[in-house]
Amino acid sequence: MSNLLLSSRAFCHVTLTHAFLALVSPVDRTTAKIVIIVNSVNNGKKHPKMLELQQTVRRLGFVDVQLLDVLTDDLTVLDTATAIILNGGYEFLLLKNLRQMHLLQRLRQLALAGKPIYGISAGAILLGPDLDLYAQLYPEDNTERLTTTTAIGATTIRIYPHYEVHCEFNPQLPQLIADWERQTGASVTRLTNDQGLLLQGSRVQLIERSGS
Repeated sequence: MSNLLLSSRAFCHVTLTHAFLALVSPVDRTTAKIVIIVNSVNNGKKHPKMLELQQTVRRLGFVDVQLLDVLTDDLTVLDTATAIILNGGYEFLLLKNLRQMHLLQRLRQLALAGKPIYGISAGAILLGPDLDLYAQLYPEDNTERLTTTTAIGATTIRIYPHYEVHCEFNPQLPQLIADWERQTGASVTRLTNDQGLLLQGSRVQLIERSGS
């Protein structure tokens, strides 16, 4: 049974934070192990945003919060983690690294077994079936020259994060996504910067900022 949280931004408001706590509960925060998979080109675990995210989770009362570079660190911590956070950044780079370390199936198995996983932006995209939409919309971003874009597949839901912001930069985006949906028969869930999806079993709940 999948136990997933998908969002555009991490812990950006109280409702989303409460959704994360619901995702991992019931758990003793003093003994739980939260593993954050980093996604950075140059700085890895030393990237300021990675360190900031680690501190954010610690401020929620979780004592053991580990940053994980899948290319260099011991991957067995994924099996013993109470919850996994799959961070944002570069979706094609993240896919390449996870595939290189044979983690796509492993993460899918962990997710389907019920381990709580919080995917943020690119991490949320990769929890879905593939990056096909992004390969069509942003081929220039595929600097890894991936010829196949099959992702983790922990859910069949495809999301487009930061939707309203990207529409401001590209007014044609709504039509481009609609055209892709029509061509492929697939559907895309558009998430604004303040929205998320909580997936627990067959239940899908839209998470929004309180009062929105």
